[in-house]
Amino acid sequence: MTRNDDPDWLTPTRRRVLAGLGTGAAASFAGCTGGDSDDGTTDDSDDNNGGSGDTTTEAGDTGNGGDPSTVAIGITNGGWDLIPARDTDFDSNKVYTLIYDNVVNLNSDGQVVPDLAKDWTRESDTQFVFDLEEDVTFHNGEDFTAENVRYTYQWIQENENPRKNYVAAVEDVVVENDTTVRFDLSEPYAPLLYKIHAVMWPLSEAAFEEHGDQYNQNPVGTGPFELTSWSSGDKAVLEAYDDYWKDDQPNIDRIEFRILPEDSSKVSQLETGSIDLLDRMPPQFTGRIENSGTARVITKPGVSSGRIDFNTDVEPLGDRDVRRAIAWALDKEQITQTVLQGYGNPAKSVLPDSYPQYNDSISDFNHPSGDPSQAEQLLADAGYSDLSLQIKTSTSSRHKRTATLVQSMLDNVGISTEIQSLEGNTFFSQETSGDYEIAVSNWTWYGDPDTLLYLYHSEGLNVWNISNSELDGLLEEQRRAVDPDARQDLMDEIQRIVYEEAYSVYTYYPQRIQGISTDIEGYEQYANGSFRSLDGASVN
Repeated sequence: MTRNDDPDWLTPTRRRVLAGLGTGAAASFAGCTGGDSDDGTTDDSDDNNGGSGDTTTEAGDTGNGGDPSTVAIGITNGGWDLIPARDTDFDSNKVYTLIYDNVVNLNSDGQVVPDLAKDWTRESDTQFVFDLEEDVTFHNGEDFTAENVRYTYQWIQENENPRKNYVAAVEDVVVENDTTVRFDLSEPYAPLLYKIHAVMWPLSEAAFEEHGDQYNQNPVGTGPFELTSWSSGDKAVLEAYDDYWKDDQPNIDRIEFRILPEDSSKVSQLETGSIDLLDRMPPQFTGRIENSGTARVITKPGVSSGRIDFNTDVEPLGDRDVRRAIAWALDKEQITQTVLQGYGNPAKSVLPDSYPQYNDSISDFNHPSGDPSQAEQLLADAGYSDLSLQIKTSTSSRHKRTATLVQSMLDNVGISTEIQSLEGNTFFSQETSGDYEIAVSNWTWYGDPDTLLYLYHSEGLNVWNISNSELDGLLEEQRRAVDPDARQDLMDEIQRIVYEEAYSVYTYYPQRIQGISTDIEGYEQYANGSFRSLDGASVN
């Protein structure tokens, strides 16, 4: 049995020093409710050489344009939502985590650390008090106070957003004074600090009143950078905020996010120095970058999983034996090697193997190499033959490779499939609305395992359309369990049910691969691909 036992994972240290490098991290986000597909919108790209008209670099457009304090980042999608609790794609998250600070944040190892809250006290299982930093201002000059924390909580409660359930256990946010705020809970809520990290990026009420429906184009945070221009489908520009409150001001004056949907275009531009940084580098390009002389490859154990989802409202996928037959038909070791090319491991559990709560012994129904004969027997016993199903996926090169392998393996056991590849946001929207039969995707979550596991609750994101009262009860109970060992046991049982019911087939755990210019120094890689540590980096 492999089980990463860490008794301190539930109760983070109350006081930590920020120590120069930014401790922000991308929101714990998977899909809509907190585990971002890879990431929500995934790598909408192909391996074809060249790029579309939107990705053409203008003559003389280099990574830093001759300015040593500018960093250019290649990013896949440009239709961002820059209201943190509302976004449904990971590229939005990469932008807004540089614009906003958080009440608490996660460091590069996924531990809760101070941010706008310099300290906090757990007064009881249902009451937390946060001491806030002083002399912090929003980009519009407004002072940050505890009232902004309360306003953000109210905004989340009163407006449509996919993370409203994150603060469902919070009865009230009480302002005790300008620098002290109290969270009152209706019941013990083990993942509270991680969920605060995911949604409590303080908002300016004055900015919302000023900009109204245009706020998304004019976001106002307290973070190290402020948005100064944004051309959807092209690029956005962030500039360092002169009055940033932390002692270590950003060494980088300007960040450009350039929309480059195709993998080959991003890699070519990193190779030539037209961009300085990119995330989610396809493994087939790592050799080119390592040999470029202008950039290098950095990796970190990831916090995502390749996943194949089944819509149980669609027959015959409502039959557990059919789902289990598909699981038996898949050789996850072959899929992992072919798709990740050594940059990841076959999945043996629900949670990624980088998580402290990882346990690869949750079930006997664990077969990384698959067994087509078992699949054929299950289908025969259930009375199914000559099945025909549709696989939906994004245009991500990783997803398309996975879907093609799945198609071949299912064909070997008598299940014919048609693959439909969709633009990332379209695919994600269709999966989350239940408009699919089989979906090949890659989901990312960061922080507390509840972020992923609660997706399987009947009132969670629930892309599978499942209703399992036993599973619902366990998911609710683990949220109330403040004892780490008791909570781990509940999580193991939750994972066992998910695994054996085969609502999903987890295929692999990819490493996080990024390409970065050799000119950038002091950059700390986050497992979820966040660029927040740029606030402590510099350009040589």
